[in-house]
Amino acid sequence: MEIQDRLENKVTQGDFLANMLRVARSEGPRLQQAFVEHVGTLAERLSGFLRSNGLVEKTRYKPAEFWPEQKGRAFGFVDGGVASIDLPGASPLGIRVGSYVVRPGDETENREEFKIEFSIVDDLYAESPSTFAVPDDLEDRYGDRAKLRDAARIISEVAAALSLSRRRSDVGTILVHGPLINPAAPYGPPGFPHFTAETAGQLLGADVPGDKRHFVPLYKEILERMKASAVQVFGVVERDGGGRPLLDRLLVQMNEAGDLPGPEKEAGLALLRKYDLSDAQILDVVLDAGEYLTPKTVMRQEPSNKWPKDWEGSLKAYPNPLTTFLKPSETVRPFRVETFEEPKDYSEGMALILATARLLPGYGFPVALDIVDKFAKVPSWLSREIGAGHKAVLLRKAFETDDRKLQEYAIKMLSVSSRDWFFRPKA
Repeated sequence: MEIQDRLENKVTQGDFLANMLRVARSEGPRLQQAFVEHVGTLAERLSGFLRSNGLVEKTRYKPAEFWPEQKGRAFGFVDGGVASIDLPGASPLGIRVGSYVVRPGDETENREEFKIEFSIVDDLYAESPSTFAVPDDLEDRYGDRAKLRDAARIISEVAAALSLSRRRSDVGTILVHGPLINPAAPYGPPGFPHFTAETAGQLLGADVPGDKRHFVPLYKEILERMKASAVQVFGVVERDGGGRPLLDRLLVQMNEAGDLPGPEKEAGLALLRKYDLSDAQILDVVLDAGEYLTPKTVMRQEPSNKWPKDWEGSLKAYPNPLTTFLKPSETVRPFRVETFEEPKDYSEGMALILATARLLPGYGFPVALDIVDKFAKVPSWLSREIGAGHKAVLLRKAFETDDRKLQEYAIKMLSVSSRDWFFRPKA
């Protein structure tokens, strides 16, 4: 299908509605026509450049040939789940990361294995939490609890992949649900706590000296050990979240190669900004089913001017991922795939990702990652039960005293939610 036709079909289906609404007032009634014309022209130029320079690769979907060839091989899939619990007077942290290993063609009881590779249960408000070390003065504890949870989740998932690679020597390829390498600078500001010796040791699978227990050096060490292993690891990102680190670089590359004059390059970049178009949206009309870009290195720790001074050396030495986008079928938007920069042949991994993404009609994402997601996810009923139990204990303890003010305070705290007017900021 020609790019202009594909783009018009997707516009008709509403795929670009949010992008066009951003400029609806300025464009007026010609909005859809102008969008298709300008974006289609840019996409055609991009497609011509990519194909003439051999920057598009293709994995053919032939399940009748692919799956018999995989008989006896083991593939691993990793994903984490985070408990969502709203407790008054507490800041609970509940994370578990599961793995799913499958051997296609194996009809014995050893065909599949499910395992929780790593889990954390803690209260960040506790006097002595088990996950993050606290300073001698409890008043100096780090206040951004959401960032602490994110740090624990990010490092737990790659630690679980490392654990799986050590535990199952027969697993040659591991897919992780989400980015393979995340920006680390947001977790290195002054005051961000170190992990405890016990938690750091569990994450790395070895003793960790005190100065290496901070997120930035510990995450880097786990990534480097994962990269050095014999296992090929891919991060598969289901929802890319926007952004265009590849498109911006490709337009610059086209300009440097003489295929896109300077004014046209600037106009192309302005067009992408105007409609807030992402890599996945443009590549959705550029790539055909089964095609993917030749992977490019993306600097995940940039910009360097935002690096915390205490960790500049570690952040500079972080590994970077080779990044691409794979379009699984004509009707499904491309998703991002990352792997480490190393001489391993990534084509076999891409064939596996495509084959697992096409197992279910109309799904378009590796189904085994959905399986491990369901396995690791902390069910909402469990979160509700934990919250209800905590509230019952708190209320019972309040009424075991004769303090009427404490009882009234407990009732008030338990009868409102975090979105209640009671907690809203004053105008």
